[in-house]
This record gives sequence, structure tokens and C-alpha cells, in this order.
Amino acid sequence: MTTPPCVAGLDQAAEKTGLALPDGSTRLITAPRVRVRRGEKRTLADNMRRMDHVDAECARLIIGAGTEAIGIEDYAFTKQSSATHRLAEIGGSVRLACWRAGIAIAVINIKHLKQYATGDADASKKQMGDAALRFAGARFPSEDECDAAWARWLILDRLGHPEVHVPDEHRHVLDHVTLHRKEGP
Repeated sequence: MTTPPCVAGLDQAAEKTGLALPDGSTRLITAPRVRVRRGEKRTLADNMRRMDHVDAECARLIIGAGTEAIGIEDYAFTKQSSATHRLAEIGGSVRLACWRAGIAIAVINIKHLKQYATGDADASKKQMGDAALRFAGARFPSEDECDAAWARWLILDRLGHPEVHVPDEHRHVLDHVTLHRKEGP
């Protein structure tokens, strides 16, 4: 039997990022609060500070854990707001940090992640949590950490080292997940 690879999972949102580390622990990375006066908007500097914080924390934890592969929940393209743009900037910087570190990256369609966890591509956050309890005996402090754990479990299964055992009919989504790794130096 081979040793399971060091796999992490990531669920990013504009304000909070759920991270599942290779040892199975989870973290919630929260962007620093920005105080905006009534009638004013966040500035570019506000957004850059938030992006820098999340990027640095994710990179420190992911790379520091010796991560070899990471499953990242893809963006919810149905949502259209300024938060979506901030999320794309934060997500892009974290993906690039992983890429530069030689970590294999899989971007997981949200519906595929839900299908893998629950058997229902339209499952709610509560159903994802219920499935984590049923299949892994796990409870999480936040929905973001739960989703990150499912991303990690899906990638471990995709790589032939399932840590949780979901019904076979949930596993067909594994064929739709591809890991990408930087080639060369």
C-alpha cells in the first residue's frame, strides 16, 4: 500500500476562506475588517490589504504543510456582485502561489463537489454538513471548512486514497476532475 499524498482543500469566499490541511485539520481564514463610513466605498488599498492577508495566510499554511495537491472549489458563476470580483482576485493569487510552489491544482465545479458529498448536485450547505457527519463522522465550525474538507476528500479519492467512503453513485464526478501541475522550473 502506498502512502497517501499530502492533499489540501480550499473553499474561498470574498470574506472567509475555508482550508482543509493534509493532516485533516481545518482553518477559517477571515479577511481583515474594513471600516467604511456610511456612503463611502472600499478603496483599492482596502481590497489589496485584504487580498494580501488571505493570500499570505493560505500560502503559508498550504505550502508549509508540504501540500502536494489541492482541490479548490470553483467560483459560483451565477453570483454577480463586486464581491465576485474580489473573490476572483484573491482566488487567482492563491492559485498562482500554489502553482509556483509546484502543487498540483484541481478546480472543482461546485455541483460536482455537492454530488460527490451528497448525491445531489443542488445540495444545501446543511446537507453538505450532514453528509460529512454521516460519511466521515466529522463536524465543522463553519460551512467553509466543511466544503474545504469535501474538496480534500474528493481529491484524495481521485488519487486513489479515499479517506471517506461515499456511495459509488456519488463517485462518477471523479472522472470530471483534473489535476494540473506546473511543468519545469
